[in-house]
Amino acid sequence: MTKAAKILGYTQPGISLMISSLEQDVGFPLLIRTKDGILPTENAQYLQGYMQQIVSSENALIETSHKLKGIEIGELQVGALPSVCSRWLPGIIGRFLSAHPNIDLRILEGVYGTTLADVTKGTIDMAFISTPVPDNFDFIPLCKDPILAVLPRGNPLSTKTKIDLADLAQYPFIVPNEGGDECVQYVLKQENQSPNIRFRIKGDAATIAMIERGLGVSIIPKLAIVAHSREVVTRPLKRTYFRTIGICIRSLKYASPLARAFIQESIDYINSQGKHSQ
Repeated sequence: MTKAAKILGYTQPGISLMISSLEQDVGFPLLIRTKDGILPTENAQYLQGYMQQIVSSENALIETSHKLKGIEIGELQVGALPSVCSRWLPGIIGRFLSAHPNIDLRILEGVYGTTLADVTKGTIDMAFISTPVPDNFDFIPLCKDPILAVLPRGNPLSTKTKIDLADLAQYPFIVPNEGGDECVQYVLKQENQSPNIRFRIKGDAATIAMIERGLGVSIIPKLAIVAHSREVVTRPLKRTYFRTIGICIRSLKYASPLARAFIQESIDYINSQGKHSQ
């Protein structure tokens, strides 16, 4: 409560009074108070989405009124997977800030689990993330990212044009830490494979460095495969798998003008990159 009051510019008793008043209005408790802090009640969790829509609508009102006066201000917080941060966001941010120079744009890099949690809790406005996403959120798909086998050049499988996952699973396997990209576990489950997981690594660049040393093999989405040495090869799997990357936002309908502008800039940038790669 004290931390929330400080962020919002109120006193702690003032915030407590507001919560009590809101609880009287809705007719049930919203917070569970414990010696370790406060937690939302089940009813409060159900109302959270509606409350966030109210906040988003208020922000949209403020942004639009300033824009009508010829002043564009606002703040946008965006979460993103590491691969998106390195491959897409520099170009998107450059174009967006060129058109909206006075906007406070903040980027939070995180793995699938933490980024999904941030957008669900409302601590960020939107997230570049892969599916699955919560049913009550809007999702704007941007691209299908193929999942490839990654292995040392000296591995016998490197001579094949396509690799059977059952063959790849015979070698020591490197996978992301828990909460990392879920697509790896999804593919292994679909293929009914339980490889010998030798290492759990945070970061695809570190995984590739381990593969360079001949310490294992892995499957990694194409967008996440950064430039690597000649000691590593990538091959498509026999059965094709993709992860769908897009923008997850609680409600596109109630999104602020800035959020909509950023989403459109992202769509335009990804489309332009697709044409350039053809």
